[in-house]
Amino acid sequence: MKIMTAMYTLRRGGAYDRFELMLEAFLEKGHDVHCLSLTPIHMGRSFFYNHLVQTLTKRPQGPIAKLWVILFFPGYSFFWGWREKVDLFVAFGSIYAMIFTLPKLVMRKPMVTFIRGDLTFGFKTQGLLSPFLWLSKRIEYLGLRFSDRILTVNKTMEEKIVEMMRGKKKIDVQTLFNNIPTIQKPLAEGICRLKPSYGIPREGKVLITAGILNRGKNVEMLIRSLSHIGIKDLFLLVAGEGFTEMDVRYRDSLKELARRVGLDRRVIFTGWLEKNELWSLFFAADLFILPSLREGMPNVLLEALGCNLPCMGSDIPGTTEILKYNELLFDPLNDKALIEKIRLFFFDSPFFEKVKKLCQERKHTFIFDWKEEVFQMITAGLKIRCLTSFQ
Repeated sequence: MKIMTAMYTLRRGGAYDRFELMLEAFLEKGHDVHCLSLTPIHMGRSFFYNHLVQTLTKRPQGPIAKLWVILFFPGYSFFWGWREKVDLFVAFGSIYAMIFTLPKLVMRKPMVTFIRGDLTFGFKTQGLLSPFLWLSKRIEYLGLRFSDRILTVNKTMEEKIVEMMRGKKKIDVQTLFNNIPTIQKPLAEGICRLKPSYGIPREGKVLITAGILNRGKNVEMLIRSLSHIGIKDLFLLVAGEGFTEMDVRYRDSLKELARRVGLDRRVIFTGWLEKNELWSLFFAADLFILPSLREGMPNVLLEALGCNLPCMGSDIPGTTEILKYNELLFDPLNDKALIEKIRLFFFDSPFFEKVKKLCQERKHTFIFDWKEEVFQMITAGLKIRCLTSFQ
């Protein structure tokens, strides 16, 4: 089987990690994968074919990269799809689904689309004007309209898409949760050295949050809360970086907030950490907190659970489906509720034990072979659908 997919570049973050895992799911079974991109993607497999679309700059990014993708990827995907006689288009996002619509219709081949987040939410956090929001919604709709199957990462997203397409097309929408990867615990002496390496006393308590730093992560809530919890030896580690200039300004505003409330020594920004470094911090920390305003199915939360770190997260779709229980959830707009739960975690032994037990229970729910699941969910029944969908 030959599949075609696209990703303008590979960056840091959970969505890009899942894209690589999806590619590996096909490559490990000996299927050809053709991938369009603006920058080289290296998979180290003989069945992987990276088709580069030339640009005017060496490192295309931001609006220019997106414009280049929308203008040129449809033609390139049609050329390579026709030439290589691909059997299946896999779109990792609604923009790519829109791009693959032309070759999919002409070649009468099926298309599976992954929806891993709300496209327009990202634009809103960047402060883009309403015409761009309208355009993004139209792109999102067209991509979904011509997909044969849509795979989402949480049930709320699945229900939203079914409602959006109601009466317009009978569509196959399914949910594939993210999983917890295999995580090896570091040596005990290595864990013991981590706190001092960040200027934290060995007896200090550590909250940690992690991810791509942008306004949607709502890290300011943690900083504000830390100033009111009343634990002098409680530190906050913020692991991660952003991509854009706006993300950099957001990080700087967080540092300024920490300085303003007198916590600049207890709020520590680590920058971007590779997986093993981040997981080592998880083993050294006391509590992971994800206060995001919007998520798909946060990989970093699953990784924290995989490190046996007690976790709490905002009561939003995606995070709620991971943590499930009220004891582990809080309103991301209610600082007082989070402050109270953190205090209970550190001062109320029964609550502490319950949080640990519930997190262990939720951890086991997400231990499965994601690559096998994604391969089966992409391919199951699509040959029949390909023959009948345009009759």
